[in-house]
Amino acid sequence: MLKVLMAVLTFLGLATAGQQLKEGDQAYDFTLMSDEGKPIKLSDYKGKWVVLYFYPKADTPGCTTQAKEYTKLIDEFKKHNIQVFGISTDDLESIRKFKQKYNLKVTFLSDQKGEVAKAYGIPLIFGLCSRNTVIVNPQGKVEKIYRGVDPSADAKNVLDYITQKRS
Repeated sequence: MLKVLMAVLTFLGLATAGQQLKEGDQAYDFTLMSDEGKPIKLSDYKGKWVVLYFYPKADTPGCTTQAKEYTKLIDEFKKHNIQVFGISTDDLESIRKFKQKYNLKVTFLSDQKGEVAKAYGIPLIFGLCSRNTVIVNPQGKVEKIYRGVDPSADAKNVLDYITQKRS
């Protein structure tokens, strides 16, 4: 059903998606600005597990839930040497306000043009990222892709996957 909807929205010019990366592919290297105004380059994190969770819009119910869940577990992620990035097409000011409003501990990145989302095959609907999570392993390869994630369970599922993989 989702594939049909995406096909219709793409045909109408309301949705776009890039070439879909597969697990085992080399991760797309990018540089995006963080909520702190610093450039973040993925290749600087080689040797670490990296979580890229794409979300539609800051300060909306599902996105707030997802960010709060990652924040609750951020110390566990850090303990296991896992870097977490929340990525959306929101501008820096929007993500700064979102982070401050809820005292979030996640590092947020602004992909205003959706170029990184497209590179990872994340569908953009009306210019907003769909909710997908990509895990990049320490070798810089796409380890796991979760599509259409549940915002309340994503953080725990991702943490469990990586910690089991490392055992």
